[in-house]
Amino acid sequence: MSYQITDMDVFFNPKSIAIIGASESLKFGHTMTKYLLNSNFKTYPVNINKDTIFGNKVFKSINIIPDDIELAVIVVKNEHVLEVVKDSVKKGVKGIIIESAGFAETGIEKFVKIQDEIETIAKNSNIRIIGPNCVGVTNFDNKFTTAEVDFNQSIEEGVISVIAQSGVLGNIFVEWSTSQKIGFSKTITLGNKVDVDEVDMLEYLEKDANTCVITVYLEGVKRGPKLVEVLRKTTKPILILKNGRSEIGSNAVKSHTGSIAGDDKIYDAIFKQYSGIYRVNNFYEMFNIAQAFATQPLPKGKNIAITTSSGSLGILACDEIEKQGLELAVLNDSTIKEMKSISPNWTSLKNPVDLGPSLFMTFSQSLKAILNDENVDALLHIFAVPQQPIKDFSLPITPHLRDMRNLSTKLKKPVITCVFGSRWITEYFLQHSYKYKIPIMAQISHAIKAFKFMYDFSKSNKYLNKNTEN
Repeated sequence: MSYQITDMDVFFNPKSIAIIGASESLKFGHTMTKYLLNSNFKTYPVNINKDTIFGNKVFKSINIIPDDIELAVIVVKNEHVLEVVKDSVKKGVKGIIIESAGFAETGIEKFVKIQDEIETIAKNSNIRIIGPNCVGVTNFDNKFTTAEVDFNQSIEEGVISVIAQSGVLGNIFVEWSTSQKIGFSKTITLGNKVDVDEVDMLEYLEKDANTCVITVYLEGVKRGPKLVEVLRKTTKPILILKNGRSEIGSNAVKSHTGSIAGDDKIYDAIFKQYSGIYRVNNFYEMFNIAQAFATQPLPKGKNIAITTSSGSLGILACDEIEKQGLELAVLNDSTIKEMKSISPNWTSLKNPVDLGPSLFMTFSQSLKAILNDENVDALLHIFAVPQQPIKDFSLPITPHLRDMRNLSTKLKKPVITCVFGSRWITEYFLQHSYKYKIPIMAQISHAIKAFKFMYDFSKSNKYLNKNTEN
């Protein structure tokens, strides 16, 4: 069956919602129910055993709600889901999110059959279904969510969107990324994929004006040829974390979402075949690199400069630069001379530039000299200063972040900061980094790989063609 891209919009901008299985008890769906009933979204709780939930009138069935319903969110027990899906179809909803678990992933014939029947309903109707076994979606642009996301806390909006097969993990990476000041546009968890899959969402996010970078956590694929076609056509950078590389991991996939993981070598070959598609090794790497794509200009070349207060960490960064096929920038004599004029004679001013304990006194002018050097395409700043002198002397980091942002924007050269030290040091940076859109990472390898992917993307036909059209 052929669907329009706009069919997906009901999941992100619904005009009316029914939560079937809504509850004010402390169980799955509690946070979502409480949030939506107190939001500006027109939400109707449905529960056969309740009269009121959080002070709102409860309906015994979706079909006795007096208004039209666009989106049904189902959180009832698995044995009742099929009946509720049929009721939702009868009501004429446009979309269904089944968050209930316990279907094909159990391997139990009864529940495998229920999932098959739900899939048949999706194929024979115009209704789109996400799930089961997921936490649905979150739209950070309009603050709509069917997940356990608390918008009453400080959550950053951004241009990164996430497609994940896993359910609860969708909540966890939102929490972690928020703590790292990484901003999202949309997050989608797909679960067992009776209908909507990563192909549908990739097509939707490709056309979404609020999404600039797409990240995907993939366990298995049902529409392999169609996925290849979509990956070939997309114009946005896509970072993919594909699990099931090992035989043990591949077997575990089936018991998680009922998917067949497939031969990892085939996936690897597909990802490498098309420009703009980048495979990552873990979630930390995926979101760190996505944040670099989301906040930094693309490098015009592959010459990397390094500033640091630790020579050892600078050397480790050089190893990573070589490993990724990038180059250590050779600084002009005039650049080195300019830094010498404001630096103690014991500093090492050849790339990597080791400013040592003079970092706070010399960083801003050194940064300006380095980024203005035509041999430099990108800068990695490695911050390794103990917290005690920062506290004792009230040393501010804001001027450094502001200078990095201003020069990066003006000269169109990406800057990433790697922070080493205690949790206090990291928090010290993160308090201010989001305002200035400087990615803060703990792993040098993530930063260098980000520069590599960004450089490759800047040279790709997808990027060049898109900018020619614009």
